[in-house]
Amino acid sequence: MKIAQIETIPLNMAFRPEVGPHMLRAVTHGTRLTLYRVQLEGGAEGYGDDMGGPVDCAHLVGQDALRVLRQAGHGGVQMACFDAVGKALGVPAHVLMGRQVRDRVPFAYWTIDLPPAVLVAQVRHAASLGYTSYKFKCRPWWDPREQIAAAAEVAPKGFRLWLDFNGHLREARLALPILRDLARYDCVGGFESPIPQRDVEGYQIIRRSIERPIVGHFGGGCCHVVSDRSYDNGVPGAVQLREQLMDGFVLGGADVDQLRSLAGLVHEFRKPFWIQTVGTALRAAWIAHVTSTCQEALLSHLAAHDLWARDLAPAPKVVDGWLPVPNGPGLGISPDPEALDALRSAALLPETRRISTVVYPSGVRWHFAHEQQRHEAFYFGHLPGFVSGVRLEVRDDDGSRDFAALYERCRVAPVVD
Repeated sequence: MKIAQIETIPLNMAFRPEVGPHMLRAVTHGTRLTLYRVQLEGGAEGYGDDMGGPVDCAHLVGQDALRVLRQAGHGGVQMACFDAVGKALGVPAHVLMGRQVRDRVPFAYWTIDLPPAVLVAQVRHAASLGYTSYKFKCRPWWDPREQIAAAAEVAPKGFRLWLDFNGHLREARLALPILRDLARYDCVGGFESPIPQRDVEGYQIIRRSIERPIVGHFGGGCCHVVSDRSYDNGVPGAVQLREQLMDGFVLGGADVDQLRSLAGLVHEFRKPFWIQTVGTALRAAWIAHVTSTCQEALLSHLAAHDLWARDLAPAPKVVDGWLPVPNGPGLGISPDPEALDALRSAALLPETRRISTVVYPSGVRWHFAHEQQRHEAFYFGHLPGFVSGVRLEVRDDDGSRDFAALYERCRVAPVVD
């Protein structure tokens, strides 16, 4: 069952208009995606997606597809091989991954940080799609108490928001008052990575003090810091488990064997987890297959596929918070030819310079040239975060001299006025 051909197909995705401006200001979330088509010598073909531009995988042509399933070292090609081999054998992808323990898996909606009014609209939208869980980024340039108070007004009964701080609460002493305020809302399901994951004692304090589950990334850090790589290396997973730092875990990556190995480890400690990785409906189906073979995959997983204005394939419908595992051969879903043609011919979004401004209720305004700069200003304590009434404004390059002058100043250092 050898690989006869691997085709890389660059796609230019677009976010839905109501969330697009917020997604595009984030340095971590782009619209460039590559589809990998793997064709076997017998004619079966499979598809896998991966964020970013194409990667040359020609060295895998001629290799046994069953071997590549385990050793591809590339998430898009590995997924395509599970799809192609499953189709060649007439079995769903999960049969090639392990013993299935459930035929539907919990799934979550997801966005980055949003203004309160936009968050309200997204809660309504997520509920209309069948979701009962929403993973939401909490950032220090918003007041999460204002955001969640607004969301609580429209969240249906049983709907839960999981709030991801990526370590921005910085330390337990600062985190506890805010977490306690948020835990008063029934719609808050739990908190992800409230403080840097290197802080063992801080997590122990928070877990003892807060009546909500605390989850974090397994065996690593959680903070968006680039200039100082030592800021949050996290601690090994063994320490997280031994010291009882988390109620559950977030697993990422695209290697099936590695994910299932970690799933087996946390199962020994009866710690539930979710898998999160961004992609299309194909990636959502892949997550459903993988997690259907894991006992402790009991928290809501996500692929963020519902944020695309047009997806590559029709996704399985979420029903009351659960996504059914496709039961056809391979992934059980395939790219729509019309959508594929449209996305591969769509124009790439132009690079746009932006100035983001953190506005405090006092009237003080801090301007930043890019999001990484803004993240680190708060991580390092240069600005107070999560202040009541704080908000973020974003200005795209309008071609004016005023914009150009301010942008150049911000590139050197944040500007305050």
